[in-house]
Amino acid sequence: MNKNKSDWEDEFEFEDRKSDNKELLRFIGRILANWYWFVLCAIAGLLVAFIYLRYTVPTYKVHAKLLVSDDKKGGGMMSSSLGDLSGLMGAKNSVDNEVEVLRTGDLMREMVLAEQAYISYFNTGKVHKIPILRSPYMVNLLSDPDSIRKSINLKINQLDKQELELSNADTSFRVKVSSPFNIREVGTLMLTPALGSYDVNETYSFLLTPVRKVTDGLMGALTVEVTNKLVSTIDLTFETQLPKQGEQFLRTLIQKYVELNLHDKNVIADSTLSFINTRLRSITEELASVEDRISGYKKSTQLADISQQSRILLESSADYTKILAEAETQLAMLDAMSTYLKDSQNPRVVPSSVIPQDVAFNALISRYNELVLQRERLLMANTEDNPLVQNVTFQIANLRADMINNVATTRRSLELNKQSQVELAKRVTSQIQQVPTIERGYIDLARLQQIKQAQYIFLQEKWEETAIGRTANVSNSKVIDSPKSEELPFAPNRKLVLAFGLVVGLLVPFGILYGKDLLNVRIQTINDVQEGSHLSILGAIAHSDEHDQIVVTKTSRSAIAEQFRALRTNLEFSLQGGKTILFSSSMSGEGKSYVALNLAVSLALLDKRVLLMELDLRKPSVTAKLGLAAGKGFSHYVVRPDMRLEEIVMASGAHENVHLIQAGAIPPNPAELLVHTRTEQLMSQLNDQYDYILMDAPPVGMVTDAQLLSRYADACLYLVRQGFTYKEQLRIPNDLQAKGKIHPIHLVVNDVQAKGGYYSNYGYGYGYGYGYGDYGQVTKKKKWWKFWK
Repeated sequence: MNKNKSDWEDEFEFEDRKSDNKELLRFIGRILANWYWFVLCAIAGLLVAFIYLRYTVPTYKVHAKLLVSDDKKGGGMMSSSLGDLSGLMGAKNSVDNEVEVLRTGDLMREMVLAEQAYISYFNTGKVHKIPILRSPYMVNLLSDPDSIRKSINLKINQLDKQELELSNADTSFRVKVSSPFNIREVGTLMLTPALGSYDVNETYSFLLTPVRKVTDGLMGALTVEVTNKLVSTIDLTFETQLPKQGEQFLRTLIQKYVELNLHDKNVIADSTLSFINTRLRSITEELASVEDRISGYKKSTQLADISQQSRILLESSADYTKILAEAETQLAMLDAMSTYLKDSQNPRVVPSSVIPQDVAFNALISRYNELVLQRERLLMANTEDNPLVQNVTFQIANLRADMINNVATTRRSLELNKQSQVELAKRVTSQIQQVPTIERGYIDLARLQQIKQAQYIFLQEKWEETAIGRTANVSNSKVIDSPKSEELPFAPNRKLVLAFGLVVGLLVPFGILYGKDLLNVRIQTINDVQEGSHLSILGAIAHSDEHDQIVVTKTSRSAIAEQFRALRTNLEFSLQGGKTILFSSSMSGEGKSYVALNLAVSLALLDKRVLLMELDLRKPSVTAKLGLAAGKGFSHYVVRPDMRLEEIVMASGAHENVHLIQAGAIPPNPAELLVHTRTEQLMSQLNDQYDYILMDAPPVGMVTDAQLLSRYADACLYLVRQGFTYKEQLRIPNDLQAKGKIHPIHLVVNDVQAKGGYYSNYGYGYGYGYGYGDYGQVTKKKKWWKFWK
């Protein structure tokens, strides 16, 4: 007996021998079973991708490259024959600083205003709008561009040569060609005919967008980066749907950047020229006044010539006077410089070429002007609270303090030099006082004239130097690769979109299958049964579309009949000489009566006497399935001691060897009847008369009747129905056998439907390979257009 049990377990307990590729084979089986869904979804994904590519406007990249003069990398383009003069007027350049300037919104705004990028034109189709460079009618904004406070898209419909209709989803109105008209929150516009020929069958429209919104959008399309840290080049990339327009936008942006760069350099020179012009006007007036006084003095004194001694004294006095004039000029410049530096609230660039030729001091001025310009650039894109701006402001303050101290030191040195020259001049003056009074008066005027003339000549020279230096100013950047668009669009990527559509299309059925398994709480596969229960599976019964309750006949060779025969064979091994079989399940509707009835017929075909007992006293169903009238049955026999066995045993009509004991009248206490002494006597008497006794019991998951009947049973067949029984209910038979309430229990999987991979490794014959077309059984083939069923 133990050897037979061991052979049975070796044959049917597959859960103890899990192969490594079992899950993979099951997964492949499910895919192959649902191949048509994968094909359809893949085609649908490719179709969606094709439609997306068909109606998506391609985006191109426009590239340009700038070479920037970076002192740290030796890329100076500012060197000239003027030597340190150009250096004093310009600030040191940094590639990183120039990148930040190119990224500023103010610079992009200048480009937007210059190119009127706030006006866009479209060719309007039935599905989408295609941007174009020009339309038959061009829009002229007569008001300030900042008057556009909201976006508006208007379709152009030509009524006649002089009248147009503008419309959108919200409004529609007519305007005259080349006549101004006003739109609220937009401004004053005028439409003028454009040159060239256009397709009259096409529909055109234009879009007006606020300048700030356009600026922000174009800022997102612009990429400025330094790709190689070893050279001072800047790469600019601009994304656009119109390549020609993108090239022009990038070209204008670079032009505005160059203009801004030159403006920063010219600020210093203009500041110096302004200071020199102011001083020249003052000195010119003073010199003219002195010359008028000399002329008047000569006329009034009738002075023709002076003595040789006076000439020598006058020349000596002129030398000292020139030195004093230079000292006075330098002191005046230092005072002006001090005034510039004392304005700490609003840092300004200071004049450079009028400063004394002190190398250390000139370096301070150059560094100071560089920081001031850097601060102004940072403020274009940041606030004064930004840490970068505060850092530069702090450096400016420290540098200003150093320059103020340097100016004070230089001024004290000039004062001492001037004082020594004054002493020498006094000696000459005392000698001049010894000449006649008339000549002395002339010498005083001539000396004053020389002082003013020396100042005038000095300032004139500095003005010429500064003007030449300003003319020599060039931008610190150079376009080495002009804006050019790529020939092929970078978005959408045709191959990538098609591949993505295909992958998404294939993932949809994957996701549905996975989600279905994840959310399903009912038994769907043999694997679900094996994972939920350690009990042996005695057989699997396929789904049947036949209306007859009895599918097993003497001549039947269908697949389901063969499955019942296989179940019969397996049952003979598991009974090991027993004859009483109990049928139960977790809940009603899992096919206990159906399986019991057909198994009874299958056993009867072996020329065995089989008794089917309808012991579901609460909801009997076997009598109704056989089409018999309700009569006396088990409940009558138990409560009536005088009733004999022959009165309740009847022919089933399914087979001559199959007899039936009906449930009888539904009692109020079915559980008590099942353990009555009359029941025990009945079961003992039946064992002597029949080869097999099949007891159709109520669901064990709902009442205890099956547990009470298990005392008379040699084996219990527990029905599990595919797509009906809950996975959690598999714990019930496990607990019943583990606790010894019902033993032994074997599982029977009912209503199995072929779903490709669900039960493919067992077959409808539970391993025996019986199919619907085997042994001459003709089956109907499913029509290909009903694959979804």
